[in-house]
Amino acid sequence: MHVKFWGTRGSLPKSGPGTIRYGGNTSCVEVRSDRGTLVMIDCGSGAHAFGQELMKSGDMPKRGHMLISHTHWDHIQGFPFFAPLFVPGMEWDIYGPQGLGTSFREALSGQMQYTYFPIGLEQLGATIRFHELVEGYFEIDGIVVRARYLNHPALTLSYRLEVDGASVVYACDHEPHSRELACCDQPITGGDLDHAEFLSESDLVIHDAQYTPEEFDQRIGWGHSTADYAARVSKYADVRQLALTHHDPVHVDDDIDRMTSDAKQRVLKPGDNLNVIAAGDGQRIDLPKRLTRSRTIPSGWKRADQVPVLHAEATLIYLGGEADEVVAISDALATDGLKVKVFSDQKELFAVVKKAPPSLLILEYGAHDINVNEICRKVRKSKDAVLKKTPILVVGEKEDSSLYKVGVTGWLLLPFSSEYVRTRISACLLRNARKDKGDGPDNVALAG
Repeated sequence: MHVKFWGTRGSLPKSGPGTIRYGGNTSCVEVRSDRGTLVMIDCGSGAHAFGQELMKSGDMPKRGHMLISHTHWDHIQGFPFFAPLFVPGMEWDIYGPQGLGTSFREALSGQMQYTYFPIGLEQLGATIRFHELVEGYFEIDGIVVRARYLNHPALTLSYRLEVDGASVVYACDHEPHSRELACCDQPITGGDLDHAEFLSESDLVIHDAQYTPEEFDQRIGWGHSTADYAARVSKYADVRQLALTHHDPVHVDDDIDRMTSDAKQRVLKPGDNLNVIAAGDGQRIDLPKRLTRSRTIPSGWKRADQVPVLHAEATLIYLGGEADEVVAISDALATDGLKVKVFSDQKELFAVVKKAPPSLLILEYGAHDINVNEICRKVRKSKDAVLKKTPILVVGEKEDSSLYKVGVTGWLLLPFSSEYVRTRISACLLRNARKDKGDGPDNVALAG
């Protein structure tokens, strides 16, 4: 695999004397397989230079593939300026996360509306096919792609690409599930453990590293990582090389050098095999071809392009006593047409869920007369197969990792924004809707 960075900045393009070495364009990465298949990951402002290079090169393929992590501006703002999209006869397959409301196509074309841009999506010359994704796997001309949700205030997918015996993971934008991991060394559990397993034994991980630990404390809930966190989970996952990216627009080249060096000193020990670098615009990494390496889809993974249909009346039950939190969650979910039933009595809760298992159970941690541990154990030991697999989110200020052992799915950490609540709950509902759908064998051996 051949990887080239065309944009490594986060949030906002930034030019000037302080961004000469690492560049100022927002997220865009080119990946090519040994056979020449072209995959583009994200379409930030770096896409303009990439498109110009393709037009001049003379060997532009007839077909390309674009993986969009999410539709925040710094990941799509280069889309209207990507020249190959205007070429008649070219074909582009564009993949991105499915939401609960607006379609992926509508979200991507929104910035090309008449009010904002002079050319509409329908005026592009290339043949464009849009593909909505959820967590799962699919294939692109021999490249096996796995998609997994990240922790960000919008439904965001991380992509793992495997071909020619090599593997690359792209993970932007992502915030640690356990906020202490952003700056401190501690056991990796829960959502962070799932994240590390997705990175496992990759040849290259391209990971969000926007903040210093001090900056992260002031930007909790904004959906980004520190270089320390990226290094910790990559080291735990036995990754070979980590490329730090999504550099903050206020960070100049020297800041990025310092953040990279500090993370290496704090996280790595003599003998560790992880190579940590800061990604820069124009940088290229070639990964060795190892055809002896087998490619399989791990047990439990389903097709990412077989989007589940959610029930319009998804039932969400909240057990707790804090009125402010109930109102905040209810208001956030109303945007997606979801309603929350609220209970304050544990016995009443069980009487209701036994009759009609909910789509999601939300429990308040530390509330009077609410034993989260006991509730989780009862739900997971239920004879009702549907109730037994109901996702459980816990609302609290800090994770209690012991609760993962009794069946907690994840946490809604306070303080939270409306966007954070919508994203976490949407991901839970979409992920749970995929279970037991029987779309083929879970552990698939792949050709090559």
